[in-house]
Amino acid sequence: MCGGSPQAPQIVYQGPSAEDLAASQASLDMYQKQMTDQQSAFKAQLQAQIDKANQETTELQSKYASDSAAAAAAAAAQQTGAYAATAMQTDAPVNAATTTASTKKEKPKNNLKIASAATPAAAGTGLNIGV
Repeated sequence: MCGGSPQAPQIVYQGPSAEDLAASQASLDMYQKQMTDQQSAFKAQLQAQIDKANQETTELQSKYASDSAAAAAAAAAQQTGAYAATAMQTDAPVNAATTTASTKKEKPKNNLKIASAATPAAAGTGLNIGV
């Protein structure tokens, strides 16, 4: 056995070196610059697409407006000159088929008479219906 008193271990707190911290900070700065550049490029590209879409929409609206005006003008010109309708009443021709007022149909007279006090209600009288 060894003689002596036990000693507590020596604990040394050691962090990253200054060079490691500088390299890490440089890496973070470069990442932040790259992200800013990417966002700027994306924003510019997206704005260009929006501007192009807005321009195409404006062109289509003007084209449709002019087409609609031309179609309306053509329809108006077609209806004013093509059809001139007049109406007048004339006498019917001799051999024309005409209709007459309707007449009521004659129905045959009903001969069936039912007497209410003919036969007293008793067994065997009246209709023979099985219940």
